[in-house]
Amino acid sequence: MAMAQNSTVPVNVGVVLDINTTVGTIWLSCISMALSDFYASHGSYKTRLVLNTRDSKRDVVGAAAAALGLMKNVEVQGIIGPTTSMQADFVIDLGGKAQVPIISFSATSPSLSSLRSPYFIRATQIDSSQVGAISAIVKAFGWREVVPVYVDNEFGEGIIPFLTDALEEIDVRVPYRSIIPPSATDDQLVVELYKLMTMQTRVFIVHMLPSLGSRLFTKAKEIGMMSEDYVWIITDAMANELSSMDQSVINSMQGILGVKSNVLRTKELENFTVRWKRKFLQANPTLVNAELNIFGLRAYDATTALAIAVEKVGAKSFAFQKANISGKSTDLETFGVSQNGPMLLQALQNTTFRGLSGDFYLVDGQLQSSPYQIVNVIGNGGRGIGFWTPKNGIIRELNFTNSNTDFRSKSNLGSIIWPGDTTSPPKGWVIPTNGKKLRVGVPVKDGFSQFVTVTRNPGSNKTTVTGYCIDVFEAVITALPYAVPHEYIPFATPDGNSAEEKVVSNLARFVLIIWVFVVLILTQSYTASLTSMLTVQQLQPMVTDVKELIKKGEYVGYLEGSFVLGLLRRMNFDENKLKVYNSPEECDELFSKGSGNGGIAAAFDEIPYIKIFLAQYCSKYAMVQPTYKTDGFGFVFPIGSPLVPDVSRAVLNVTEGDKMEAIEKEWFGQQSTCSDSGPSLTSNSLGLNSFWGLFLISGIASVSALIIFTGMFIREHWHVIKCFDPHTSIWTKIVMLARRFDQKDLKSHTFKTSELRDRSGMDGINRMSAIDASPQVNCPTSPSTFTLRASPNTNEPPSPSRFSPHTERNFSIFKEQETPPHEFGDKNPPQQTTQEIIPAIDLTSQDQYVPRTVNSASENH
Repeated sequence: MAMAQNSTVPVNVGVVLDINTTVGTIWLSCISMALSDFYASHGSYKTRLVLNTRDSKRDVVGAAAAALGLMKNVEVQGIIGPTTSMQADFVIDLGGKAQVPIISFSATSPSLSSLRSPYFIRATQIDSSQVGAISAIVKAFGWREVVPVYVDNEFGEGIIPFLTDALEEIDVRVPYRSIIPPSATDDQLVVELYKLMTMQTRVFIVHMLPSLGSRLFTKAKEIGMMSEDYVWIITDAMANELSSMDQSVINSMQGILGVKSNVLRTKELENFTVRWKRKFLQANPTLVNAELNIFGLRAYDATTALAIAVEKVGAKSFAFQKANISGKSTDLETFGVSQNGPMLLQALQNTTFRGLSGDFYLVDGQLQSSPYQIVNVIGNGGRGIGFWTPKNGIIRELNFTNSNTDFRSKSNLGSIIWPGDTTSPPKGWVIPTNGKKLRVGVPVKDGFSQFVTVTRNPGSNKTTVTGYCIDVFEAVITALPYAVPHEYIPFATPDGNSAEEKVVSNLARFVLIIWVFVVLILTQSYTASLTSMLTVQQLQPMVTDVKELIKKGEYVGYLEGSFVLGLLRRMNFDENKLKVYNSPEECDELFSKGSGNGGIAAAFDEIPYIKIFLAQYCSKYAMVQPTYKTDGFGFVFPIGSPLVPDVSRAVLNVTEGDKMEAIEKEWFGQQSTCSDSGPSLTSNSLGLNSFWGLFLISGIASVSALIIFTGMFIREHWHVIKCFDPHTSIWTKIVMLARRFDQKDLKSHTFKTSELRDRSGMDGINRMSAIDASPQVNCPTSPSTFTLRASPNTNEPPSPSRFSPHTERNFSIFKEQETPPHEFGDKNPPQQTTQEIIPAIDLTSQDQYVPRTVNSASENH
């Protein structure tokens, strides 16, 4: 045994730790046990590491001074440590100058890199490797905003660029960064916490060492920020130390989530934990509550790796080459360079083995990442609820077998108790406690008032906003699972017009061009519900091709302020051929004029506005293809607004329910019928205006014929008017003329045709008719004044007044003479006499129709 001891080569290595701290003491004990365990199992190795321990005194300068002394005075071949990333930031520069590998098992900041100094070996996981696990948690619960809370040093700032990049990839916004000074007092912590309390974001990611983090959560508990609606996520810097924190601190952290490095529980680890606990208590009987953490295991593995690498270099002379410096020089210039440093560095990078913390495998001087465990602080410490791996994302168990698992779902996590002792996942934001309301901008625009109307009361100076879009927005806000106080802000200039700003910057123009295309995609699709409620009358349009409009140089219209103007320009329409309108009435007026008379041949507009227009003028116009699809009407929120996902779900609930249909009926009415057409919907209805010419001609002809006939009738019967007594009233004369008009006209074509037919049918039989004459009328007789009465020569009643054929060749007709009425001017009383009148009518001639009267004797009865 003595010969084996004499044949080994001692190799000095340095250890720089905060020895006067509990964790420093724990880590140093792990380093010592690593060497004793390694050489106990590898007794044949020729090299032996000799530990030279220095206290960094929890200070950057102290760590640098300790490392410098070890390199200059002890000529160590490697340094294990220092404790923090800030201390390592300067020490690795010294290691690079002296070609001494600096092996840190606790410096996790991404700001430290082997690319900066090849002699820096990170024997722990880099902080940036856990941002994937954190972003996966945020995405699984749908939080849209998070606020990082971190310490203001290299350790805290190193992770932030990687964290923000990971959050941006899942469209999560970082509205604020809470930066805590390393030496912050309790009052400073409270001030910053109150600032966070006034914000609407309630998801906080804490990245700091346990010494500062424990104070932060204690104060957060005191001011009520560990209640419902709050979400706290800690990085592995604190999650790995949960087992060693005081119970009072754990009580103030109830409900938070954390990610920590996962360590498989192997038999070797369990055996080591028992032995370490026994030895540590023997050496430090006062530290009864000390617990072994992941960094203690990595200190053990880092020491083992260095021992293996030194053995690979071999039992050589591990000496320093002195610096050739003359005259006065500083300590930084006088220490030498390790001759075996490059070989030792190469041996370290090629060392692989199975350690207590997992596989030890370096790539570019960096320990490769292992899975992270997701924990929920409940009771006395952290309880595992799942895991995260770069390959599979969030999983419930590492040895999962279900290939259909959604690795982004929160269902892969176990049950979680959130702050406030609730199992309901917080939504991640609340209405700010500073009393501000959600300010909703409303455009002030004339025309199409069914969508948005802004009215101002001059007396009270209050603004009222109504319309279809407003009702839909109110329905959406009502459908949210929480109250959102809001107010409408008319977006207008002092003169009442819609506010606008001229684009001057080229960058602004570029953004505007991009948003034109975005709006082109955004503005049409969300109108599916409105389109389904409206019915378009199928007409035969005069224009169906856009190219035809451009080719013929027709005038076309567009709604003022619409993105359609840019679309028409890109379609190569001549801007001189574009006309603007502001309302459906103006559009109809332009259509009525026509393209050749200062109007338009077609109009380009967004479908909702076209629906409103067609609802008023459905019998005159029709909507034709092509239709350029966009995303329809919507509500615009700032990028990353936490309202977006909830409002999106509420919009779907409203549009798929009966509320949307009721709102559409209220503002647009029943679109299944045409309001400006009759029962039969046609493209153009025929009215009186269509036939006014025909009615005019017909009316003139009818009136002219009536006037001519009246004149001829009066002229023909003028003798009747003359025979009246001069004192006879005009009304009596009119009545007599009416009676004359009502009598049959024997000279009419009807009677002549009937007479000829009867004569030919009776084989020449003569027909007689009785003519009622008034012998006492001294006026000249007129054939048309006789009344035909057919009667046989008997005392029987008269027969009907038709010309009836008889078997006798001749027959006599007698008619009792009537007394002339008083209207004829005879003032003497009538005589009761009967005069026999035997008219003889010669019917041998068709045209002869003048009666001849035969006088007869009078008899007194």
